[in-house]
Amino acid sequence: MPGTTDRRATVVVAGADRWSAQDLAERIERHFAGAYEVLSAATRGEAEQVLEGAASAGRRVAAVVAAEDLSEGSGLNLLRETGAVPPAGRLLLTDSGVRAGGEGPDGIQVLSARPAEDDLWPRLERMLYDTAPPGTRKVLVQGDRRSAAVYRVVRFLLLNHVAFTVEGLPVAEVEVAVEIDGRQLLDPPLITLAKALELTRYSGESDFDVVVVGGGPAGLTAAINHAGLFGHKVLVIENEAPGGAAGTAINVIDNHFGFPHGIVAGELAQRGLQQALHKKVQWLPAARAQALSALGDLAAGDGQPPLRRLRLTARTDDGQKVEVSAAAVVAACGAAARRQGGKHETDYENQGVYYMALPADIEQVSESDEIVVVGAGDTAGRAALMFVRKAAKVTLVVRKTLRESAMLPSLVTDIENSAIRVRQNTEITEYLGTEGRLTAVRVKSGKETDTLPANAVYVLIGAEPDTSWLKDAGVELKDKYVVTGTDVSGKAVPAYATSVPGVFAAGDVRYRGVRRVAMAAGEGAAAALAVHNYFTGRAQLLRTDGDTDNAALGAYYA
Repeated sequence: MPGTTDRRATVVVAGADRWSAQDLAERIERHFAGAYEVLSAATRGEAEQVLEGAASAGRRVAAVVAAEDLSEGSGLNLLRETGAVPPAGRLLLTDSGVRAGGEGPDGIQVLSARPAEDDLWPRLERMLYDTAPPGTRKVLVQGDRRSAAVYRVVRFLLLNHVAFTVEGLPVAEVEVAVEIDGRQLLDPPLITLAKALELTRYSGESDFDVVVVGGGPAGLTAAINHAGLFGHKVLVIENEAPGGAAGTAINVIDNHFGFPHGIVAGELAQRGLQQALHKKVQWLPAARAQALSALGDLAAGDGQPPLRRLRLTARTDDGQKVEVSAAAVVAACGAAARRQGGKHETDYENQGVYYMALPADIEQVSESDEIVVVGAGDTAGRAALMFVRKAAKVTLVVRKTLRESAMLPSLVTDIENSAIRVRQNTEITEYLGTEGRLTAVRVKSGKETDTLPANAVYVLIGAEPDTSWLKDAGVELKDKYVVTGTDVSGKAVPAYATSVPGVFAAGDVRYRGVRRVAMAAGEGAAAALAVHNYFTGRAQLLRTDGDTDNAALGAYYA
């Protein structure tokens, strides 16, 4: 399926006014990571026009959410009379004597006009699960939604746009049970889920032209160019789901070429993956690179310099070893979140301590929750503002002062004008809890210490790349980032090439890389061209970051 074709199902939100309708539509799109096209309407007439337009365009309408008090008509009548959506996909928001969570006339689902998050999102998940057409892969997750095991599974499903619903039913002796097409998986590794859901596209072969490590914008763009433009046989290895860190971004990406109104990060990631698969790229998720070594040289023919074969070893998250060889490897593995370092931090990982703020996370927050966000960058600032919009009690912890932070000035101003409590010159020293659940953090400000209540802590203090797998291969690193081009010590190296012939880098993992989605995609394309030039051995086509003569470039391939 071409990556540019939008085949998502549609959700229509008809609100009592334009702003509330648009706000709910945006929240639904964020919660489901862009898996659905969500359209809003402010009147019954507009809603009918949207539904008619979807029908004429052949779009499947998965759900209609309507406020009862619509301008120009009744939301209840709209839901009764529409034939554009399956019966299970109708939700009325009303306060007219209806108990939240009940069922109204004609089987229409009913929630209060301003439903609690714990009511709204499970109901919508179930509706979209029930209205998925025959043949759709659907997942029933059983377990405590706030447990680490269920959180990990739900995040994986959201990032891969898989329809699911969660039931908090106890399952004996396991943390999470996952049912797929009648088959029950108990405490499954992510690779097991990926295979059961047919999310993998790996043939099991061991020989490739190019192996790309990382499935974010840089890695997927490199793979698309390798396979589509140059005809290379390509495997992409990704440690979780498509998009990398970009696939979990809170903000709509509004500076990417070709999307004048912006695009939800998760949808951009899915489009990139579908485009790569369309170009016959092989895809192995839930796997992490472990080691890289040289196998020796492979003659290129026609008197051209030899190409060095490389062996890459990876492991899936169930511990299985995957070993492949390639003429070139592109490191596009981005950077993983940094740990904060307080005592007992790892004890509460994914059970109160989180290292990314998914758009869906806001929907699990209530007004009574105490949220602590740690960090002084744009990501931390946006997360704090996202949570405080839910009227949760939010504390932002920064090691210096807010004005000394690396945050955009506009974000600093927004935080200062919000209800966010800012603890400056402060750091967390210990994470506290009972029965495995986080309840508080101990913080230190200068010589003083005190305790902050916390239902959840989001540690958003930047990232560092996992490049240990490159170190033994002799790839030059600086502060764990991959050194490329003219930054490589002691030799002339083309742009995006590393100190080891046949190994290239693009995106956030690259030293001096610019951490923006559009830049990462551009670097992926440029790295693909650099690899192609390496394969042809035509030194006169190669370019570096500075002035280097062709003789020196030719020596790089010797």
